Amino acid sequence: MDDLKELFFNRKTVEILLSMLEEEKPRYPKVIAEEVGSIYPHVFNILKELESLGLVESYKEGRIRFIRLTTEGRKITEKFQDIYSDLDSFEQKFSEERKREDAIAIKRFSETIQVIEQRLLSETLDKRDSFKEVLKLSKLRTELERTNFRSDTDIEEKNKLLKRIYYIEEKAKLLLIKF
Repeated sequence: MDDLKELFFNRKTVEILLSMLEEEKPRYPKVIAEEVGSIYPHVFNILKELESLGLVESYKEGRIRFIRLTTEGRKITEKFQDIYSDLDSFEQKFSEERKREDAIAIKRFSETIQVIEQRLLSETLDKRDSFKEVLKLSKLRTELERTNFRSDTDIEEKNKLLKRIYYIEEKAKLLLIKF
């Protein structure tokens, strides 16, 4: 039984089975290998093992060997198809949630930077309050630098915000020198 579990927790094995499920007709091992992006000998060995377990069957017509799922092989493969479908749905939801979280974080950073910038550059603060705002900005910069965004757009936005912070910090230094 351990062999069976080891076999099914191999991604290529599942891809091979799913490839065979898509087409009702018997398949050539070489075509299956191309479809799953693997070399023929590797696919052939997996198919041989699946056949020894009774999940696929092969037969020859002339010089050509055909492979097809057995009834049990089809049942198991349909379950894997459901699992893969569930995984795809989960991955999509997870990705959308991460995008939403990243968008919220970008907006929060942007708004906080804007508030600090307005307070600092308004020149209405005394030296102590200006220094506090610079410290807030520094902490915000560190937090932003450590935040890992996933999409290129969000990474680009992060870099723009960092540039904005550097600009504000330079302006603030000039203001603090005046005191």
